Amino acid sequence: MTRTIPAARRRSMLGAALLASAALGVGLLSGCSAGQITQTDNQVAAVPGVSAQSADGLIALREGVVAYAGAYKPGSVVPIEVRLFNNARQSVKLTGVTAGSAGSVVLVGGASAAPAPAATSAAAAPAPSVSRSGSTSASSSPSTSPSASKSPTPSPTPAVVGSSKISIEIPVGGFVALSQSTKTYLAVEKLTGEELLAGSALADVTFTFTYADGSTTTIKLPELPMTVPLSPLPKPSSVVEHEE
Repeated sequence: MTRTIPAARRRSMLGAALLASAALGVGLLSGCSAGQITQTDNQVAAVPGVSAQSADGLIALREGVVAYAGAYKPGSVVPIEVRLFNNARQSVKLTGVTAGSAGSVVLVGGASAAPAPAATSAAAAPAPSVSRSGSTSASSSPSTSPSASKSPTPSPTPAVVGSSKISIEIPVGGFVALSQSTKTYLAVEKLTGEELLAGSALADVTFTFTYADGSTTTIKLPELPMTVPLSPLPKPSSVVEHEE
């Protein structure tokens, strides 16, 4: 004997089945999205630039890095690249940068120091001889002394890297980009201490700014990392030598 299910009960059973299907679909979507969040959460930016705010929150530092090199040996120049934004209601100047014990930071480019003038020769023109009659005549014969015939070769003067006087104005609502591509950038003049290897960083870097009214503010960075190379480094050889 076939039992007939009332129409009202059939509609109730159909609604329950639809609700169960919808709940199952939501659960599957939630599981997929959770997996995507976990994957992207571990990703890092390709450029390891530093971003920071000044002590008063009005000056912003973006993409601060040390220019890439395989290594910076002690005594070498270490370029620093950075963008600085002025969100204050008055103009501001970057008036100083320190890099802890790494060495003095100078400005290369726009306000770099002029080269020192060439040294003048210490040899004077031959003194005129005075005759008894009162007339003067200049000696025309060169000295034959070996010590006077050859002047000592001056030692080469080290090239001036940049200016220790840093003064870069940032207008209200504007910014400046200091990098090697703009030909105006900051640099550690002569690296002291240990060799700075690829992937390492400068420690204790501080930027000092002076406003138009004479007040100052700073941006202190625990470290300024080295950027990544612009082109991929060559892959190591896959050839494996077998020892006999």
